[in-house]
Amino acid sequence: MSKIAERRLRVKPSQRRPQHSITLILAIMGFVASCSNADEGAIADKFVVSELHFLGTFCEGPYFAVRDGNYISFDGTEYKTLLRNITITAAGPDRLSISSEVGSGNFIVTYLLKHDSTVAIIESVRMEPEPTPEQWATGSGIEFRDAIERMKKIDPLVLCTATT
Repeated sequence: MSKIAERRLRVKPSQRRPQHSITLILAIMGFVASCSNADEGAIADKFVVSELHFLGTFCEGPYFAVRDGNYISFDGTEYKTLLRNITITAAGPDRLSISSEVGSGNFIVTYLLKHDSTVAIIESVRMEPEPTPEQWATGSGIEFRDAIERMKKIDPLVLCTATT
């Protein structure tokens, strides 16, 4: 080792940081983290009680929503359950994931939230675990892949106050 690496620096007592400063910094970091988690929970709660209408429709017409633990769509005349028994997870300050058991895996849709969490954009749609090439090649695998591709093309959605 070089002499520079071996040399110890002496710190004058007035330059040492008191132990309570470190404790205060850690407490502040914990508070910020808990506020962030609370904000994420509030965003998830808002998502659950909202209707997701297409951007530009002024919260009218077809929409997606969470009802009775299911993710549904309403086309203006009838309701259709898209995913049953969903779980909503905050995946950061501006992302939410909806997951549901489908077959032997989980179907997961992740939304990117923008503009003060009032606009939701589908960021990703995936299965965990990822289906094998053989599973994708089956008739149901091909239909499933087509459904995923259609979902990825859904226009941005606005979180609107529920009407029903």
